[in-house]
Amino acid sequence: MPEYDAVIIGAGPGGYAAAIRLGQKGKKVALVEKDRIGGECLNYGCIPSKALIEMANSIHYLRSLPGVSLDLRIDMERWQEWKWNMIRRLTGGVEVLCRSYGVEIVQGEARIVDRNTVTVGGRTLSCSNLIIATGSSPVKLRGMEWAMHNREVLDMKRIPESIIIVGGGYIGIEIGTALSKLGSSVTIVEMMPSVLPGVDREIVKLVERRLSELRVNVYTGRKVASAVKEGRVKATLDDGTVLEAEELLVTVGRTPNTQGFGLENLGLRMDGKFIWTDSRKRTSVDGVWAIGDVTTGPMLAHKAYYEADVVADNICGVDTVVDYRAMPFVIFSDPEVAYTGALEGRATSIPLAANGRSLGLNETTGAYRLYFDEQGNINGGAIVAPHASEMISEISLAVESGLNAMDIGLTIHPHPTVSEGIKESAEEQYGKPLHFKPRG
Repeated sequence: MPEYDAVIIGAGPGGYAAAIRLGQKGKKVALVEKDRIGGECLNYGCIPSKALIEMANSIHYLRSLPGVSLDLRIDMERWQEWKWNMIRRLTGGVEVLCRSYGVEIVQGEARIVDRNTVTVGGRTLSCSNLIIATGSSPVKLRGMEWAMHNREVLDMKRIPESIIIVGGGYIGIEIGTALSKLGSSVTIVEMMPSVLPGVDREIVKLVERRLSELRVNVYTGRKVASAVKEGRVKATLDDGTVLEAEELLVTVGRTPNTQGFGLENLGLRMDGKFIWTDSRKRTSVDGVWAIGDVTTGPMLAHKAYYEADVVADNICGVDTVVDYRAMPFVIFSDPEVAYTGALEGRATSIPLAANGRSLGLNETTGAYRLYFDEQGNINGGAIVAPHASEMISEISLAVESGLNAMDIGLTIHPHPTVSEGIKESAEEQYGKPLHFKPRG
C-alpha cells in the first residue's frame, strides 16, 4: 500500500494549492520543495515585484499631483528587510495552512524513480499519485549569463542610475516602468515590432504613451547582439547601435523546469519543452499529473491555482476538466492592463477620462472595452485603468456565467469608483452610457 495518496514536487502556487485542496478532502499528501515554500511567485516574482511597483506608483502619484513637491530618499536596504519580512509572513502562513490539513512538507531535492516512487535525500516516498509542479526559470541569453534576472533585480540594495532591459514583454515593462518612476534612466530593447507582443495594439498604444511620458527609451524590432560589463554595461544592438548603462536586466521569457529531478524516468509525452497534459491535467502516464508553468499555456500563478483544483477533484473522483475561456491576464504597467475572455465581436469603448474617480486620481490615459456577440452576450473585455487588476474579475464572471450587456448595465456600481466604467461600457452596447455619448 502506498504511503501517500499524492506526492507533489514543487511548493509554488500550483504545488501548495494542490496540497491544501487534497488535504481539505482528507488525502494524505507529501509536498516536496528544495528551496522556499511559495516557490518563485511568492518569493522571487509576483509578490515582491508588485510590492516594488506599488512603492514606485505611490511615489510617482504624489510627484505628479499639482501643488505637491517631494524631496525624499529611498533606503532600499531597509525596504528589502521589510519585503523579506512580508514574504516570510506570507509563506509562513501557507506552511501553517498546509500542516493544518495534514500535509507533510519534505524539504530537499526530489528524484523520481518511477510513477509511484520519489526519493528525497536518503528517504523514499511511495504514492498512488504523483503531481509535478516544478514551475519555470528565466531564460538566460548566451554570453549574458552575468546579467540580472528577476531574482537579482528584485533583491537590489539600491536603485541603479541607469538600466538596459532586454525584452519588452510584461515583466520588462512592469519592472522598467517601476524603475523609471524610482529614478532610473531606463532603456527597453524588444525584438518584436512592438512592446507587449501578443497584446491588442489599441491597448499597447496607451502603455506606450505613458512610457514616453516617463522618458523610457524603447527600441523595437531590434536585438541585443552582444553585451559586456566592465564597470558599466555596454550593449550593441544588431543594427550597430551601442547602449551604455549601469546594469542590464534580461526578461526574454521563462522556460519550464523539467531537468534534474528524474522526469525522464517516466517516459512522459512532451509538448515541446512542456509536459503534455489532457483536459484533466493528466499526463500520458497513469497516476501522474502536471500543473502550472511546467505545462503548456500562459505562465500565470492563478492558472496554477485553478489547475490544482482540477487535479485535486479528479484524484478524489470528481470528474473535472479545465475551461480557460475566462482566464484573466494582468500587466502591472502604467496604466494597468487587464483582459479576459475572447476579445472578438462588436466592441464598446469608454475612455478613462469619462470616469470621475479616475480624474480624481489624476489619471486620464486608459479605456474600458467590452466585446459582445450578436445577442449582446459578453465574449470578453479589457480594462486599461488604475486598479484594472482588481476589476477584471467582474468581466471574467460575466463570461463564465454567460451574462449579457444588461446584466452588467443594470447592476448598481458604487460611485465614485473606477469600476463604474465597466457598467458604462456595458450600457454603450444598448446605446445608453450615462457619462459618455458615443459617436454616431
